Amino acid sequence: MIGTALSRLDKAVMRLCRWSVNACFLGLFLLLALGIIQRMVPFIKLSGYDELIELLFVWMTFVGSVALWREGSLYRVEIVDDLLGHRARQVLAILIQFAMLMLALLLAIKGWDFMLAAGETTPFLQLDKTYWYAAIPVCGTVMSVYSVAALWRALRGKLDINHEGITLG
Repeated sequence: MIGTALSRLDKAVMRLCRWSVNACFLGLFLLLALGIIQRMVPFIKLSGYDELIELLFVWMTFVGSVALWREGSLYRVEIVDDLLGHRARQVLAILIQFAMLMLALLLAIKGWDFMLAAGETTPFLQLDKTYWYAAIPVCGTVMSVYSVAALWRALRGKLDINHEGITLG
């Protein structure tokens, strides 16, 4: 029952990541296209669109990193796996997953501190930059959850990463 709930949550995270990255990319495309049109048609004025481009780019980058982290393909060199024996592969997987967990925790903890300490607003739209910087601790926290799951599996010798991802269940 818990495994089923975690599996559903994992699939929801996967779908959310994919849709979010696609939405951010589409938003970037539209805003950049509007910027080009603005340069071609001088009477159209779009102020502050570069601030929205920055917001979408930050979230797209971090959420895309979560998607790759979830799949286990962010830090992976398959040729090294193929060259190693089973035991050496397991030790390497444990070390890599531990290092990834430390990085994810660093992003979550220091990202939270950075987000709270920033205190910036955007020049034109006057929006709090917390929405920009929130991508760091939010995505770092999600990465930490997946890292704990992957590390647990690696310690048990059951880490089999494929393109379906490191499932939580």
